[in-house]
Amino acid sequence: MNTAQRPEDGCLVGDSDLTEHMWRQHAPAAVRLASLLAGPCDAYDIVATAFMRVTRAPGWAGLARPRAYLLRSVVNEAHNEHRRRQRRWRRDLAAITADVSPAAETDVDLIRQIARLSVHQRAVVYLTYWEDMTETAIAELLGLSAGTVHRTLDRARSTLRKALQ
Repeated sequence: MNTAQRPEDGCLVGDSDLTEHMWRQHAPAAVRLASLLAGPCDAYDIVATAFMRVTRAPGWAGLARPRAYLLRSVVNEAHNEHRRRQRRWRRDLAAITADVSPAAETDVDLIRQIARLSVHQRAVVYLTYWEDMTETAIAELLGLSAGTVHRTLDRARSTLRKALQ
């Protein structure tokens, strides 16, 4: 096997067949694991990142247990992604709460309570208050009846009212 390194991708020449074989053999299990850890939306990205890190490490082709190493790398990458999101969330929350006026505290409470609503309720609240859409326009946009939009908005308002008292 030729072990000259290609500078553009960091892989060893001759290892591309081994890399492809490893991907085909272990990626499905890695994606399932990542889906469980981080959700299906981020699973493929996490696996791809972990796989790139594994295959670019020196000596990866000689691993005794490549599946175990890859799956452990997926766990580590999912953990890293979770930490990145938590830091981003804390930073964004700190930016929102930087103003310590009572109005700002109420705004933060409102945002937290809106985040606890169901997806449909959040969508209707957003479209009503941030986009200034009518219930009829929202119903048309979301493919719902006007009555459903009215009930959803009424329930969201009730939930928010109770939570913010």
